[in-house]
Amino acid sequence: MDRIEYRRIVSPEDFEDISQLRSLAFDAHAIYSRKLNGNATDDSDFWPGVQVFGMYYDRELVSTIRIAHVTPKNRDCQAVRLFPEVLDPLLDQGQTFIDPSRFAVNDEISRDVPGLALLTLRLAFMATKYFGVDACLGLVTEDHVPFYRRVFRSTVIAGPKKCEGFAVPLVLFASPLREEEICARYPLFRSTAKEREMLFDTPASGMPPLTILPTAKYVAHAA
Repeated sequence: MDRIEYRRIVSPEDFEDISQLRSLAFDAHAIYSRKLNGNATDDSDFWPGVQVFGMYYDRELVSTIRIAHVTPKNRDCQAVRLFPEVLDPLLDQGQTFIDPSRFAVNDEISRDVPGLALLTLRLAFMATKYFGVDACLGLVTEDHVPFYRRVFRSTVIAGPKKCEGFAVPLVLFASPLREEEICARYPLFRSTAKEREMLFDTPASGMPPLTILPTAKYVAHAA
């Protein structure tokens, strides 16, 4: 983790890098019904409540994830658009969620550096705690369901469903924050309140910090 940095994506240059990484990952795994061919950013990256992050290993972009804070007043996210029949009634009851989407990892580097996927999903785990939501959502293909059940104790709440624009059916799951249980098994998910604030808060200047370093090891040492 000493070689990992997180960055909230704000500049056009960084978004271009994110677009290329997403396109390579999604095209290689045939996630969408058409090839993205390097064009993998759109208006949904700039919806209210949405933040896009890149994770860097030795200063090289290796993964990315988009985090949406979903509330009854702010429902613009991929999960709600694809599963409104399930999520709108829950939002009408006042529930809130984190919806991580556009999760992509550099496959070549991931083969040499195991754990990049978990370190990226750590962002969604921290957002779930920071925003105090009822659950973290997830849209995954059926073959990835066992992974999310094993790591996050996720529960499938809808699907599989063939969604417009996707080449494969999607499953919707929900993961309430089981912090102590998950961190006991995977200490890398631990974080300090300061790290979470730096990641998800918007400073008065409107510009987030350039990079944020993971704090899991410091929490583990303190414990």
